[in-house]
Amino acid sequence: MRKLLLTIAALQIVLNCFGQVKMPPIPDSWKVKDRDGYISAWDSTTKVSGPASLRITGPATPDIKYLPFSQIVEIGVEKLSRININAFIKTKDVTGTATLWCQVWDENDKQIGFQNSQGQIGTISGTSDWKNYTMNLTVNASAKKLLIGGYLMGPGKAWFDDFSLTYVEPSNVPASKEVKEFANEVTNIVKTNSIYTDSLNWTQVEADLDELSYGLQTAAQASVLTDYILQQLRKAGDNHSFIQAKVAAQQYATKNSNPIPPEGKLIDNSIGYISVPGFLSTSDTAMRSFSRKIQTLIHELDTKNNIKGWIVDLRGNTGGNMWPMLAGLTPLTGAGPLGYFVQNVKGVESKNVWKTDVVKVKNAYKLKKPDTKIAVLIGPRTSSSGEMTTVAFIGRSNTRLFGQPTGGYTTANRTFALSDGSSLLLASSYVADRNQKKYLSKIIPDEMVTPQPGLDAEVKAAERWLFEK
Repeated sequence: MRKLLLTIAALQIVLNCFGQVKMPPIPDSWKVKDRDGYISAWDSTTKVSGPASLRITGPATPDIKYLPFSQIVEIGVEKLSRININAFIKTKDVTGTATLWCQVWDENDKQIGFQNSQGQIGTISGTSDWKNYTMNLTVNASAKKLLIGGYLMGPGKAWFDDFSLTYVEPSNVPASKEVKEFANEVTNIVKTNSIYTDSLNWTQVEADLDELSYGLQTAAQASVLTDYILQQLRKAGDNHSFIQAKVAAQQYATKNSNPIPPEGKLIDNSIGYISVPGFLSTSDTAMRSFSRKIQTLIHELDTKNNIKGWIVDLRGNTGGNMWPMLAGLTPLTGAGPLGYFVQNVKGVESKNVWKTDVVKVKNAYKLKKPDTKIAVLIGPRTSSSGEMTTVAFIGRSNTRLFGQPTGGYTTANRTFALSDGSSLLLASSYVADRNQKKYLSKIIPDEMVTPQPGLDAEVKAAERWLFEK
């Protein structure tokens, strides 16, 4: 393998046939975005190599935002190639996650591929000394740039250092039977269940998979094959499907890794405010707890006050598992049907109503005034299951959406457990609201509201409507 060292102090390089060129100083390399509550600094005392590491300190309490950093690396490859992206990370008291990520861009700066460490490695949290993490990436001649970066979400500290790219030399050793069976397993799932399957050139895809599989001997090494399939789905328009690595899938099944809890409060003595964050787990215990927390907040606000209207804030809901969100919000959405999954198989469309009893809440609460006005706040971070939760309100009487268009991840991902312990979350259907209107892209609010510094403009706009007679 050939390796390029790309220190945190200077990753601004041109990658042409993986040759190294002169690296400039710190100010010309990484771009770090400011975020309220987060602090970033170059740390010359805690590092792996070079002059300094990048240290990010999160807020004292859970926050829906994160502080990212990134840098563009130009590449030039002539054929299908495999690259490893390596970086060292150190953490202290991280309750959210420290994450690596990479976007692949074509000559028009259009994103044609994406990887992050959560999907391949799992959540990086807690307290740990320096550890080298690796992401696998597959690129072809259409890839011209990599946008490489990382971020910290939530409380704690994380240090990032010693980034490098490693070109994986092609092998002439045929893939093992295990790898071939794994490749067939994933290919058959995508062929049968993806809503984008007809847009893929399967003859070319399977030929590329055969070439990429040389040298691979275990299913654990075959993530490069699933990554390539996902990259082809991205080109076809699928921005939602992804792989959960074995560790990430195990974490997802046991606990909610989002540290941000639901929030409820009273506004202007008569408006009930409920904020619902993303929820990242399929654990029955965690789902019931999350749903019960939302219903408890609604119950307390409704029984202790004369509520004239509700605000449901989904602006920070980046998705995860939709069912506990819907179960918790049932007092506001109503019993259903709240929406549909829409599939199209060989030109024949079918709709499956959402099963809102996936998560059962004992002694579910019912509003004193079921027809009370509800304002739903949405924005660009409202994604995936956050968008599904938004859809559950559309069509309800006395309901209006405020804010900015959502993220546009309105396909429904179905989970397929793979033989290597990982999971494929595959876009298998579109979504429709209770009136059977389909949503194929971003959800547009009823009232567009431009964010204003120092003022929660969306809440103010919602209040004005709620107080209208």
